Amino acid sequence: MDQNVVVLSFAEESKAYQALSELKALALQQKVQLINAAVVSRDRNGTVSVKDGASDGADATGPLAGTLIGALVGLLAGPLGVLLGSASGALIGSTIAIDKAKDRLSVLEQMMDAMPNGSTMLIATVGEYAQEVINGMVQKLDGSVMRRPLAVVQAEVDAQNEAQAAAAKEARRVLRGKQTEEWREKLDDWKDDLGEGLEKLKARIEHAFSSDKKSGS
Repeated sequence: MDQNVVVLSFAEESKAYQALSELKALALQQKVQLINAAVVSRDRNGTVSVKDGASDGADATGPLAGTLIGALVGLLAGPLGVLLGSASGALIGSTIAIDKAKDRLSVLEQMMDAMPNGSTMLIATVGEYAQEVINGMVQKLDGSVMRRPLAVVQAEVDAQNEAQAAAAKEARRVLRGKQTEEWREKLDDWKDDLGEGLEKLKARIEHAFSSDKKSGS
């Protein structure tokens, strides 16, 4: 069985939801293994947002936090996705746009190419016995399929997260180095000026969250 990440893209949002339903059914029939999935939209401005999700073929929406799909969608919906989307958009209209899209070395860039503005996608981590199963389902829904090995996508997601952490650390170092001694002393004081008020705010939020959970149960 091949472990893949698939991006199933559709012009109509309803078809992405139908694809999720059919993918769950295929998983229950043991024709594919469904690990995680998310219905994701990319609006006309290129903004990526999650619409729905599922785990392990379950009917209910599954948590995506801590999963590869959750991390992947987080990257595509964040600043990296904006950057990659802008780079992709800059190619549109040029005579080499199609060739450039095909030749990109980054899997994440290729995924952004497979998510044109105004489309809705089903992004899923799956185990596949035969690619024809998902390909046939998507063809019936008049969509497109992009698949990449799970290990390759995981490696890129991990690398991007490490790069972002390193960039944040370097940014803090540079900012700290730009501070004069006078401002550095003030900033040390400002770190704690929220103090008790912030702790009370956090406690109220936690209390409200707990009350909502109890009322919903």
